[in-house]
Amino acid sequence: MVASSVTAETSGSRRTFPRIVVSLGLGLVVGALTYYVTAVVATAQIPGNFTINPLTLVMIALVGALVVAIGWYWPVVGLTAGIVILAVVAFAVTSRLAWSANSSDWLSPFNAVAFGAASGYPTIVGAVMVTASALRLRSRRTAT
Repeated sequence: MVASSVTAETSGSRRTFPRIVVSLGLGLVVGALTYYVTAVVATAQIPGNFTINPLTLVMIALVGALVVAIGWYWPVVGLTAGIVILAVVAFAVTSRLAWSANSSDWLSPFNAVAFGAASGYPTIVGAVMVTASALRLRSRRTAT
């Protein structure tokens, strides 16, 4: 038997095709769900004499923190989700979707898409998600 100091190259960082497909699919779902949650949080009916209720801002900040965590720990999922969010905003803006101001429509998914695009909160969340994911992917690539 021959002794050798050469170790077999087994890299855990290589991604297989099925894992990438699952990450992209999960990114689509996370993007759609994050868009909806952000739009619903932005339109939540919270009583008070504020232009933007502080509780609404806190809830949006919590969604933002969750988005950064997703983008940092699962960068492919975060990048895909951020792109989905920005694509939905672009679609809603270019299609000139209209929304209802009724207090009963704030949970409607169709109203959420239009209002979310008009409010700008999903755009910020999507951009943060893409940035956090891209930074994580870049740091993984340069850390050798």
